[in-house]
Amino acid sequence: MELLLELYPDAAARHGFLLRAHELLSADRVALQDAMARRDHVSARELAHRIQGTAAFLNGAREITQKLFSRLNLALARANATRTISGGEPVLAYLSDLEVALLNAAEDLGAQPRTG
Repeated sequence: MELLLELYPDAAARHGFLLRAHELLSADRVALQDAMARRDHVSARELAHRIQGTAAFLNGAREITQKLFSRLNLALARANATRTISGGEPVLAYLSDLEVALLNAAEDLGAQPRTG
C-alpha cells in the first residue's frame, strides 16, 4: 500500500485506481477460467502471463507470484489439461482473494474520496 500511496497521493485517484484494478483483474480471472474450461491453452497462457504481471505489481512480491503461477504456466505450455486444472486452482483462489483485498483497500478511509 505504501507504493500505492506514493503513486496516488490523492485519495480520489487512489480509490479510482483500486476500483479499476479490481474490475480488470476480475475480468481477466473470468477470461482465464473460461479459456481453461475450453482447453484453449494459447489464450489461457497469454492471460496467465498478463495476470501474473498484474498480480506481481499489485502485491509487490514478484518472486512469490512467479512461484504461484509456475505450475499453471508449465501445464499451459505443455497443453496438459489435467495439470492445468490442478495448477490453476491455487492461482484462481489467490486471484479471488486479491480481488477482495482490492475492494477492501478501496473502501479503506485512506483510499476513499472525501465528500462535502
